Amino acid sequence: MRLFNGSSRTPNVDKLEGKKDVKGLINALKNEDEDIRGKAMHALGKIKDKNAVEPLIEALKNEDAEIKWKAAVALGKIGDDKAVEPLIAALEDENVRNNAAISLGEIGDKRSVKPLIQALGHDNPEFRGYLVEALGMIGDEEAVPLLIAALKDEDIGIRKHAAGALGRIGDEKAIDPLLEALNDDRWYVRVHVEEALKTIEVKTGKKIEY
Repeated sequence: MRLFNGSSRTPNVDKLEGKKDVKGLINALKNEDEDIRGKAMHALGKIKDKNAVEPLIEALKNEDAEIKWKAAVALGKIGDDKAVEPLIAALEDENVRNNAAISLGEIGDKRSVKPLIQALGHDNPEFRGYLVEALGMIGDEEAVPLLIAALKDEDIGIRKHAAGALGRIGDEKAIDPLLEALNDDRWYVRVHVEEALKTIEVKTGKKIEY
C-alpha cells in the first residue's frame, strides 16, 4: 500500500543533505520507500530549514507510526513555533506522544506548558516521564508545584526526571523538597537530586547546605 502519492524514484538523501537541498528532501518525503522518507526527515531536522515545517506537520497525520514520530523529532530540531499546536495535538496519539512532548520542550514555547501539565494525569509512567522532562526544558515556573509533587511519584524514572526538571528551572521553592528527596531510597534518584541542587546553586548564587 502506498502511503504517499509520490514518486518511486530513489533519491540520494545523503547527497541532498550535503547540498542542503531542502526542496529535494521535501520531495523525498513522498517516496514510497519508508527508509528514504525517514532519512529525509532526519536530514531536514538537521538542516533546520523552516520551509520543511508544513510538510512535516502534514506527516504527523500519516497512518504510519514511524513516519509520525520521525516527523515530530524533526519538527523539534527545526524549532519553529508553527509546529507547537500540531505537536500539542499529537500528545493524544500514543504512537507519537513521547516524541511530541520532547519536541515541544525543544521548541520551548510557553503555549505548551498547560497542555503538558494537563497530560501529567496520564496513567502511563513512561509518557509522564517525557512530559516532566519537556517541562524542565521549557523552564516555566508554572510547572514547579507539579514537579515538586512528582518527586514523590512511585515511578523512579519520574522522580529522576522531576529532579532534573527542577534543577533546570532553578526556582528556589524547589530547594526544600529537593533536600527532602535526598532521602529517596534509590541512589539513582539521589544522584539527580544532588545535581539539581548544584544547578540551582549556580542559577541563584545561593549556597545550599546538605
